[in-house]
Amino acid sequence: MNRLICVCLMGLLLFSSCEKEADEATYNGAEQKIGNGKAYSWVKFDADDKPAAIGFTMTKGALDNLPHAGVALVLSFPKEAVGKIPFDHIMLDYLHTGHEPAMVYDVAHFDMHFYTQPLAERLAIPIYDQAKSKFDKLPTADFLPSGYIRLPGGVPQMGTHWADPTSPELSGKGKFTETLIYGTYEGKVTFMEPMVSFDFLKSKPNLSKAMPLPKKYDKQGYYPMRYSIKQVGDDIVVSYEDLMLMQ
Repeated sequence: MNRLICVCLMGLLLFSSCEKEADEATYNGAEQKIGNGKAYSWVKFDADDKPAAIGFTMTKGALDNLPHAGVALVLSFPKEAVGKIPFDHIMLDYLHTGHEPAMVYDVAHFDMHFYTQPLAERLAIPIYDQAKSKFDKLPTADFLPSGYIRLPGGVPQMGTHWADPTSPELSGKGKFTETLIYGTYEGKVTFMEPMVSFDFLKSKPNLSKAMPLPKKYDKQGYYPMRYSIKQVGDDIVVSYEDLMLMQ
């Protein structure tokens, strides 16, 4: 009898363990080489098969041996995420000498664009002078975080950039380490972008912040309420978390 009870208990524990593993599921996208490591996207679903978090991971060595010419990777989301999140792909850029504005973002850093815009449509965006009307067609204030300001001009294959003027690097209170940029094109929000300095990523970050949120969204989907940039073991993990369905 005791042996039967033990067998039954072991069966219950095994069932509970399997049930717990089935509660959440994480799927990874294809790996791409960066530096001496790799980068890949991922999506995490909760027990109700709703997206709970999305992001990407850079493995050990990814920050080593980066080319001065820069890096531009397109990270596709795993097939399990298609149609279940409003984001189409991630564009991960490394710029060894940064970009304008001078004395603000002209340091080595990563641009981490999470695009809601389809890849082919994004790649068709020309230089600013060839499509001023499309770059300058702006969404109403409700579609951007309160107080965000437009940065000058526009960037080909990206769009118009918007930033928080209270961030240390724009308010004169400190140097750029990390910030959250929004992007628009033809009057719609097309990306949300953590922009992060190389030095900050090398400092074993443990950042978790509330997402700067608009009042309205161009399309329905699960959008992040928080974002994080963390060293997890030997990896760097950038994630959009606490996804909520927004109409």
